[in-house]
Amino acid sequence: MLRIAQILATVTIACLLTGVARSDAEKPTNVIFFIGDGMDEHQITMARNYLHGPQGTLAMEQLPVRSSARVQTLLEHQQDQFSFIADSANSPSTLATGQLTSAGRIATSAGTDLDQPTILQAARESGFLTGLVTTASLTDATPAAFAAHTAHRNCQGPEDMDRSISYAPPSQQCPIDAKQQGGPGSIAEQLIDARTDVLLGGGKRHFAQKNQAGTTLLDQARHEGYQYIDSINQLDKLDDSAEFRLLGLFAPGHLPVEWVGDGNRKAEAIQLASGEPAFSEPFDCLKNPRHTGTPTLSQLTQKALARLSRDPSRGFFLMVEGASIDKQAHQRNPCGQIGELNALDSAVTIGQEFAQQHPGTLVIVTADHGQAEQIVPLPNDYMAMTKSLGRPQYPPGYYAVLKTRQSDLMAVSYTTNAPPHGEWEQHTGVHVPVFLKGVDGREIPALMSQRDIYQLMREHLQLP
Repeated sequence: MLRIAQILATVTIACLLTGVARSDAEKPTNVIFFIGDGMDEHQITMARNYLHGPQGTLAMEQLPVRSSARVQTLLEHQQDQFSFIADSANSPSTLATGQLTSAGRIATSAGTDLDQPTILQAARESGFLTGLVTTASLTDATPAAFAAHTAHRNCQGPEDMDRSISYAPPSQQCPIDAKQQGGPGSIAEQLIDARTDVLLGGGKRHFAQKNQAGTTLLDQARHEGYQYIDSINQLDKLDDSAEFRLLGLFAPGHLPVEWVGDGNRKAEAIQLASGEPAFSEPFDCLKNPRHTGTPTLSQLTQKALARLSRDPSRGFFLMVEGASIDKQAHQRNPCGQIGELNALDSAVTIGQEFAQQHPGTLVIVTADHGQAEQIVPLPNDYMAMTKSLGRPQYPPGYYAVLKTRQSDLMAVSYTTNAPPHGEWEQHTGVHVPVFLKGVDGREIPALMSQRDIYQLMREHLQLP
């Protein structure tokens, strides 16, 4: 029954988009696909308020077409049943493949572990250049979903393939995909095997691991025609007209975030003093000194576009991820979230400028799922209620008050895990925004699905 529904959904959007497809003479050639990990409307509103004030606008919000996307997740052992909370593996997998799957999976089917072909693979097979850019490790779930197929997102490097994942069922253990078992190997190995033209992000430690032949994956990548770089100076000095695949790894794991709270402040649990809530002082967001010397997401996007557009007759598919919006939300770090969303928005500006000069370019900005934070009342409101009711009134989770760039105060709260023992915040079940440029807005429904986004990109590139 579910399979029939999926087919009907695909046919519906294909029919809907017939007005978008062009003749061969006008064939669109490029897709720039931006994914903000965990970037739902709450995260966007918080960043907009902080950066530009209540009347400001982000670059992504200036794209001419707007929609909203459903986020859908299957259960691993009941594929006709849905979970209403996605993770950062299954939802990017749907964006990459147009098919639903279960939490933790990388472009493989729930329960049956069948490989689900991705749009990046289809684009490469049709002669397009391809690229993946991320502020996470390149082996992290979102970039992996476009070029790899594993039972679980934790299967990142060769050393992970014989490790048990305590919280995953037997059907999602890494040995299923190990090359020793005849599988495609770890995510890092598959990224190299996919021969993607541009790979930029973090993850040095995974590519330093050795393959079955005893060769490091970095050496294997060089043998496969990749030029390897690991510094911003090397990035700047690259000859963009030269023919080589590019592998840039700028951190052992994820890239350092661009912003932190003053004094490394984060949200805190509210304490009671003499029966009344004691709120912590507001704080500013500052540049993270640990990010010094690390390329920004804008710089990585600019370089990827330069590399991929060197042969305009071929066209390209590029996915750019702002990964740590989600990762900083998990850690209740509002300044980290805002800084990373700002970094993605700056990269979107680069994409917009490219599309302005190359009319055959489709730009899409969306998110994979929702996150925990939301804007809530300031301490004065809670204190007024406390006095009025004679009982302490305060947010139940972790709370922070930020000083915005316009000197306003903005309070945010994280309430998906209980203090003081809750280790991290959880994803939330919510539609996510979709911003587009390069498509007729009259052909885009107000509510679409992540499968529809995949189909839209496929139609734009006119893939078989």
